[in-house]
Amino acid sequence: MMPQVVWGVGGGRPARSKDVARERLKLVLVQDRAEANRGLLEKIKDDIIEVVARHAEVDLTRVEVKFLRSENQNILLARIPVTNLKRVT
Repeated sequence: MMPQVVWGVGGGRPARSKDVARERLKLVLVQDRAEANRGLLEKIKDDIIEVVARHAEVDLTRVEVKFLRSENQNILLARIPVTNLKRVT
C-alpha cells in the first residue's frame, strides 16, 4: 500500500497532523448531525402524516418529506397525496 500524503489547503505544503485531525473531527461532527437530523425528520414526517390523516385519507406509499437548508433558512417540503377528505360530523 502506498503512503498517503495530505497537503495543506492553499500553501502547497504538507498538512500538520493537528490540521488533519481537526478536519477529520469536522467531518465526524457533520455526519453525527446528519444522522440526528434524519431521526428528527422521520419524527416530524410521522407527526405531519398523523395530523393530515385525521382529516383525509392519505396515500402512504407516495408521501415525500424533505428538509432543505440554505445559508439563511431551513425549508420543510412535504408532499402528501390526499385521496379523499373525511366529512366533519
